[in-house]
Amino acid sequence: MVMHLTRVMGYDPFPGLLLLILLAYLGADVWLSGPKQFHTKLIALWLTIIAFVLMPTVAAILYRHNSAPHLYIHDGAIQAEEAIKFVLAGRNPYVENYLDTPMAQWAYHETDVSINPALDHLPYLPLTFIAGVPVYLFSQFALGWYDQRYVYLLMFIALVPMLLRLGRTPREKLAAVMLVTLNPLFVPFFIEGRNDVAPLFWLVGALVFLQERRAGWAVVWLAAGAASKQTAWFMLPFLALYLFDPAKRQNWRDLAQRARVFIPAIILFGAIVAPFLIWNPGAFVEDVFDFQSGISSSATNYPIKSLGLGSFLLGFELVKNNTDSFPFSALQILVGGLILAVLLARQWRTNTLTQMTIGYAILLFVFAFFSRTFNDNHLGFALIWFGLPSILADADPSGRAEAAQ
Repeated sequence: MVMHLTRVMGYDPFPGLLLLILLAYLGADVWLSGPKQFHTKLIALWLTIIAFVLMPTVAAILYRHNSAPHLYIHDGAIQAEEAIKFVLAGRNPYVENYLDTPMAQWAYHETDVSINPALDHLPYLPLTFIAGVPVYLFSQFALGWYDQRYVYLLMFIALVPMLLRLGRTPREKLAAVMLVTLNPLFVPFFIEGRNDVAPLFWLVGALVFLQERRAGWAVVWLAAGAASKQTAWFMLPFLALYLFDPAKRQNWRDLAQRARVFIPAIILFGAIVAPFLIWNPGAFVEDVFDFQSGISSSATNYPIKSLGLGSFLLGFELVKNNTDSFPFSALQILVGGLILAVLLARQWRTNTLTQMTIGYAILLFVFAFFSRTFNDNHLGFALIWFGLPSILADADPSGRAEAAQ
């Protein structure tokens, strides 16, 4: 299905038009310079994004609307839609099952597993679906139907100007946009409706605010990312160290004053997550933590789907079935903890925005490698963060320190 969706635009006369766009981009290098070159390239890049990303996504949404609600979309997006409906109906999406929703008809194929175990679990954090509530209500009023990718499209489009603000030079600005919007390990899964664009949107926003010396807003955006998906959590220790700036001499009063910058972020995260945690603590912890870790109290563990350690274990038959238990979480904590200590020590010596982002990328990848689930879209997300540090403009340490106070 993904291959089909990404080839939506592969019919005449579009190949010729896309070739002209490519020639315009290359021609700008030869015949133009300065702002004219940058703006010509940016227009060509936008046209390419529209052709290869936005139009196929809209086409997939329309195909789904004109066929069946379980087609041309990822099951995670369907589950987010149904979670919105549960919340609006006053029902806990972490308690309810999804057997009577279109998610039950979605084509699920895993070795040794006949029924999608996610039908009984919602592994996503609340902001993943809460952010879609206003869009859902407006879409139902204006169109009479809704697709979770409306939210993802808005985030994706907003990402482009944000990425343009990360680079130091026009070339780096364009590279930042290409790294994300034309990434072959990100775009097909975005079209399908996977939700990696949500944490990416919030974390890139945090980086933009850090570059602009607006630490308070940066931490708030990180909190929003942390309330969207667990992959955002790994940036917190590096961002905290970056803001506290250990190279500067400071007493306990200075540290306490700097810690105040985290208060609005803590309030925001608590306001989003706490209601569901209080509503039913057992169901929330079961879905968000235990289920994906393979320690769920339900009969079936989440299947091992991994490009990392899990593939070795299954390939060499160290684990017989992909539903068997294995201490992935213990390895994540052990190896990840050691790597985190090394990375923080490195950042302590070189406390820059670039080093902070590199640390996040490495820690994220290590935890993903030792995870029970390390999918292709997870790899694409991690690779984006390995590329972004090379184009970041490090903020002035003195300005950063003032912003954090």
